Amino acid sequence: MPEMKPVQDLRDVFNTLASNLDRFDGQSVRPQVGRSIIALAQLMTLAMTSWPNLTADVLGRSPEMYCAGPRGISLFCLGSSTPDETGRWIAIAVCVLVISGISPRWTSILHAWVAISMAVSLSLPDGGEAVAVFSCALLIGVLVPNGRVVAWIPAGPTPRPVLTAIGYAASIALCLQLAGIYFESGLAKLAVPDWSNGSAMYYIVRDPMFGGVGLIGAVVTAVTAHPLGTALLTWGTIVGECCIAVAFLLPHRFKRYGLIGVIVLHAGIAVIMGLWSFALVMVGTAVVASYGLVPPTGQSDADRLAGADVARERSTA
Repeated sequence: MPEMKPVQDLRDVFNTLASNLDRFDGQSVRPQVGRSIIALAQLMTLAMTSWPNLTADVLGRSPEMYCAGPRGISLFCLGSSTPDETGRWIAIAVCVLVISGISPRWTSILHAWVAISMAVSLSLPDGGEAVAVFSCALLIGVLVPNGRVVAWIPAGPTPRPVLTAIGYAASIALCLQLAGIYFESGLAKLAVPDWSNGSAMYYIVRDPMFGGVGLIGAVVTAVTAHPLGTALLTWGTIVGECCIAVAFLLPHRFKRYGLIGVIVLHAGIAVIMGLWSFALVMVGTAVVASYGLVPPTGQSDADRLAGADVARERSTA
């Protein structure tokens, strides 16, 4: 009895992933670049924002609520029932350590702790904290194969296959998570009247809190003064987010286009709305997710295609 096509397609996907495992570079410097960008965003937030502003009073929430229950594991709640500034300086030191690239396999755990602490104990996050939590958590897995003392040094000991497999799986999970974020963001906008009718950017650039300022603000305001300009920017954002999501679901050679899309999209958001730390977190995450595969040594394109055909035939046997 012939095998159902969906089952066969799924088996082909797993065979392809398995064949790519040997080509995954667990020692690549790319994850270090991405995590450094994320750490820079966190460092900017922690070092350039006063402690009272980071822990500003929020209506309906007392300071004790930020350290209650499971939140007590936060770096800002160590030895205190309310967020304490001592944790801020420890977090800054961890971010500097991450950027330095020292012992990436182990500092990734500290980095995840900082990300979780910022998400649960700071009263006025800018949106990037939630993304940084899953990025830094998955980076623990991504960096498992990286046993170097300093991540910026190209050469390193060859990791065991099981460690490489963990890093590859975590990289794929990061791609899936990032694609989900952009799909949700793009498709959810279609349910909002201002986005679906193409007028949202007109109001966003004129928002008193997050609207455009300076020369860039004047240019964008002038563009959105015309219906065509407003519609292009509004619908272009939706299309761009969906295209980014698709790019991160495609084979590895297409992920670079997703990275370019993320950089362009969030550079625009940062310049117009001033959300620089959020932009850096998204770009850093995309850098890690846009991993590449090492070309097979001494293998031609014809050989690779023949190998794929053999693997497919074995899967149907």
